[in-house]
Amino acid sequence: MEQSWEEARAQCQAALGELVEGKPEAFKALWSHADDVTIMGAFGGFERGWENVAPRLDWASAGIDATERHVENLLTVVGQDLACTVDLEHMERTRDGRTYHRVLRCTQVYRLEGGSWKVIVRHADELPERDPQQH
Repeated sequence: MEQSWEEARAQCQAALGELVEGKPEAFKALWSHADDVTIMGAFGGFERGWENVAPRLDWASAGIDATERHVENLLTVVGQDLACTVDLEHMERTRDGRTYHRVLRCTQVYRLEGGSWKVIVRHADELPERDPQQH
């Protein structure tokens, strides 16, 4: 039986909520284990291939230290076996005893594998302030 997109999306968002709180296991379980998976995380750099992405998710999760995560979906496209989401991920992050609001701009790509939607690409970075010189 094929997993519905709505079920997969809800499961992924719940798992990302755990990831930012230092628990990466549920999000890692939603990834494809293929050699073509890619992550370009908000801490910089990138990894390709599941053997490199998995430890990167562990490392990133340990350093985020955020709560109150919620998502503002800007675009979702779902095809027969590929889907893409573009989101703003809002959270409260604590660093050096200070808590501040953090917003990531995030694009994720999913592939239908064996009846389940799996993450194959995550690209997230800090949403910068708009340049006041640009209109």
